[in-house]
Amino acid sequence: MIRNATGAMLLTAWLSFPAGAAATEWWVAPGGSGPGTERAPLGTIQAALVAAAPGDTVLIGAGVYDEAVRTVRDGFADAPITMRAAEGHGPVVIATEGKVLRVDHAFFVVEGLVLDAMYAPDEVIDVSANGHSLILRRVKARRSSRDCVSVGAAADVRIEDSVIHHCLNPAGGRTDAHGIVAGAVRRFTVRRTEIHTFSGDAIQLNREHTSASPGWDDVRIEECRFWLAPLDRAENGFPAGVVPGENAIDTKVSPDSARARISIRHTMAWGFGGGLIRNQAAFNLKENIDAIVDGVTVWDSDIAFRLRGPTRSSPNGAWVRIQNTILHDVSVGVRYENDISNLRVWNTTVGRGVVRPFQAASSRGDGLDVRNVAILGADLPSEAAGPSNLAVGSEAFVDSAAHDYRLTAGSPAVDAGSAIPEVVTDRAGVRRPVGRLHDVGAYEWCPSCSSGPPPAGERAVRP
Repeated sequence: MIRNATGAMLLTAWLSFPAGAAATEWWVAPGGSGPGTERAPLGTIQAALVAAAPGDTVLIGAGVYDEAVRTVRDGFADAPITMRAAEGHGPVVIATEGKVLRVDHAFFVVEGLVLDAMYAPDEVIDVSANGHSLILRRVKARRSSRDCVSVGAAADVRIEDSVIHHCLNPAGGRTDAHGIVAGAVRRFTVRRTEIHTFSGDAIQLNREHTSASPGWDDVRIEECRFWLAPLDRAENGFPAGVVPGENAIDTKVSPDSARARISIRHTMAWGFGGGLIRNQAAFNLKENIDAIVDGVTVWDSDIAFRLRGPTRSSPNGAWVRIQNTILHDVSVGVRYENDISNLRVWNTTVGRGVVRPFQAASSRGDGLDVRNVAILGADLPSEAAGPSNLAVGSEAFVDSAAHDYRLTAGSPAVDAGSAIPEVVTDRAGVRRPVGRLHDVGAYEWCPSCSSGPPPAGERAVRP
C-alpha cells in the first residue's frame, strides 16, 4: 500500500513506463526529499527501488543508510535493474540491525555497496528461489550472527570481486554462520572474492532436495581467497585468540540428487587449523559430488583436503580430481576416507612443512590414482609409489624457502612425468608438455616464458 504522496508518484511513474523507453537514473542521498534526480535525490534506497523499472539504475550517494532493502520487481535479461554506489561520491554503507538486503526478483545487479547487519540474528543478504540472474559485484557483506549470504534455489547467481567477513554465531560456544550458504543453486559462480572470519564455512553447499528443487549443480569457485586466523580481539561473543570457523568449502548433497558438479580453480585457502572442531580441513569434499580442483594453494592448515567416500547416509561418496595444486605447511595434505573411489591426484607439488602428504582413514586406497606428484623430501609415501611420482630436493625448485615451486632448468621433475590427457595446462596456464614429456608437479618448466607467476604461497593482504 502506498501511504504518502511521494510513494504514489513513484508508483504512477513506474506503471506508466512504456516498453522501449530510455532507462532512468534514480538518485538517492541521505536526507533527500526530492523526486529522485541528481539535484533532488530521494531519501531512501527502498523508495528508489519502488520506482525503478527494468533497465533503470538506482544511484546511491555516499553515506550511511539505516534501512532494510527489498527488491520490488524483476528486471529483464537485457535490461536488469541495477543498484549501485554513485562513482566518486565516497563509500555507501547500508547498516541495520537485521536482514539488510532481500532479493526476491530476477535480473538484478548490486554493485559497490557495503552491507552491514550489525551482528543481528539474520542474514546480511538473503536470495530467495526467485532471485535468478543476480549479480553481486564489489560488495562487502559483514557482521552477521547468521550466514552472511544465503542463496536459495536460484539459478545464474554470480558473486564477484567482493569481500564477505565476520559471520559469527557464538551460540553453544560455536554455531555455524557461513560466509555463503547455498541450497539448490544452479550455475552459481563465486569469483575473485575473499571470505574470512566466520564460525561455519566460507562456502557451504547444502543438500536441499525436493521435487521442485533437485539439488545444487554447476558451482564454480574461481580466483578466491578463503582464510581464518585467531581473532585479534573479542568479537560478538567469541574471545580473542579463538579460530572460530570450520572449512573453506564444505559440500553436502542428497543421495537422491544427480551427482553435483563443482570446480574450484586458482584459489588460495589458509588458516584452517587450531580451531574448535576435530579434523579441520580447508576443503571438506564429501557426498554425491564430482569435483575438479585445479591450481589451488593450501597452507597453514591442519588438513588441506578431507575427501570422503561412501557412508550409510551418503552411499555414493565423492569423486574428486586434484591437479596443478600446491600444498605446504599443513599437517596432512590429502586425508582420504571411507574407501573413497575415483580420487585422482595429478601434477601436484607437496612443498615444505607438510608432515603427512597422505593419510588413510577407514580407507584401503584402492580408488586412488596418484600421478606426476612432486614431493619435497627424501621419500615417497606408499600412495605415491608409482613411477611418475618423485621425491625431490629443494634444488628442484626456484625457491622452495619462499614457496616458489616453479621448476629449475636442471630439475629432475622436467620431462619425468606421464601423459595425462585431462591435464592440458599447468597452474600458470602453460600448455603441457613443453618438452618431450610432461613435467612432474604443478608447473611445467618453460624456458621461453618471458615471466613467471608469483610464488605459489604468496600471502594475500588482509582487508
